[in-house]
Amino acid sequence: MTHDDKAWEKELEERAAAAGQIFSDFVKTVAMLRHPVRGCPWDLEQDHKSLRRFMLEEAYEAAEAMFGTDEAHLIEELGDVLLQVVLNAQLAHDHGKGDIRDVAAAINSKMIRRHPHVFGDLAGQGIDRAEIKSNWEKIKAKEKAAALHKVGYFADCVKVIPALTQAYKIGKRAHTIHFDWDTPADVLKQCQAELTELENEVAGADRDRLYDELGDVFFSLAQLSRHLGVDPEVAAQQGNAKFLRRFAAMEDICAVRGQDVTKLSRDELEVLWKEAKSQEG
Repeated sequence: MTHDDKAWEKELEERAAAAGQIFSDFVKTVAMLRHPVRGCPWDLEQDHKSLRRFMLEEAYEAAEAMFGTDEAHLIEELGDVLLQVVLNAQLAHDHGKGDIRDVAAAINSKMIRRHPHVFGDLAGQGIDRAEIKSNWEKIKAKEKAAALHKVGYFADCVKVIPALTQAYKIGKRAHTIHFDWDTPADVLKQCQAELTELENEVAGADRDRLYDELGDVFFSLAQLSRHLGVDPEVAAQQGNAKFLRRFAAMEDICAVRGQDVTKLSRDELEVLWKEAKSQEG
């Protein structure tokens, strides 16, 4: 089937126009929640700090929905994330520090700037994925060069984000100045060395040392993930999901047998775990 560019652009124009009206209505809805007189008391009490945990929770719930195949559920979760974006933008407006127009304009400008192979001089030249990634990193580095010069090379990594994601970002920046391991095998050796150091601290009573060594293990594992081309946060979430899925299977087995999973011994649980694992094929 051949691509009809005119039909594609027409559909896009219609969809963008409709989305613009819907988004306009949504911006008004959120603004009314913050109306000084008629607004919602709860929304009027909020500030960026109080909303921070909701932004994190909604982002995590959307990320979890991405694991599944229920697109309707994903749409719902993305809506919850959008609410946090628009609500925080409304707070910024209320404080005279910008609004949703600035948010949308800034990210739109950034996307156009960072995709010259789509919108700029390189459009239609058929550059490959490696060159696209290289150009992205160069443009990104150029944008942040002045700020990084003032506050430190890793300034953009000092953010409140999930620790494994932060470690991954630190490793990526270190790689740009060749402060990195050469191969995944080298990083694996570092992980093994950190585990040995952790093992030496496990039997001790120094909690600070234990935290320190365990932190080194997590950091090294994040770097191994990066060298293997794996997102450490996704890998960790998959590990969590696998455990929960297998334990749910254990509960199903117990229900059929009239057993209470919470009453089983450790040995019985281990046997049941293996049984649930075997059912996965």
